Amino acid sequence: MVRFKDRTHAGEALARRLVEVMAGPCVVGAIPRGGVVVGLPVATALGAPLVVVNAHKLTASISPEFAFGAIDEDGESLLDEVSVRDLGLEPAEIERARARAWDLMRARIDRRPTPSLASWLPRRVVLVDDGLATGLTMRAAVRHARRHGATAITVAVPCASAEAAAAMRLEAEHFVCPVVDPAFMAVGCYYDDFSQVSDSMMAALLEGAGGQAGATGRGTEAGP
Repeated sequence: MVRFKDRTHAGEALARRLVEVMAGPCVVGAIPRGGVVVGLPVATALGAPLVVVNAHKLTASISPEFAFGAIDEDGESLLDEVSVRDLGLEPAEIERARARAWDLMRARIDRRPTPSLASWLPRRVVLVDDGLATGLTMRAAVRHARRHGATAITVAVPCASAEAAAAMRLEAEHFVCPVVDPAFMAVGCYYDDFSQVSDSMMAALLEGAGGQAGATGRGTEAGP
């Protein structure tokens, strides 16, 4: 199984693939918090601004690690109806999960405000995370970017389940991922170091990116 040393190493590997297939202005949108670490080498390689795209998975108390949906920073949510049915979730339980995720996401935004993706649009967008298991959070991010005027969207992640990869190929114009695994278990399995990323670390990375990434960039004209 392919493994990355850490998120920075994964971002560097991802960046090497992206620079071969992209040209023109773009913005890199990273899903917090691990996606920001992966996104920094990508933004640097593309000469693009790095911003946060806030999206949060929805989970039930009976299965707190398993995502049955996701919500974006506009408050728009999407649900995986199969997972909702399998978990036996009632509408009230779904709304409680939505409110819980919304409160967590808004608290992060209020605590450390960052430039929004919408402020850079319309423009081509590269959306980055440290990996996709269900892909629901990334799907919410894609729809958020589309709603705010992204002209073309590339989803770029170091690793993904086969199911999530198939969904991304339908959801975005382009999908770049070095490792697609039909036997995918968890994102952390593909990293030697998958330590938690703090809000302060994320803020420092974004501050550093502000001095490195240009406002026009090389962009996201991906190949077939």
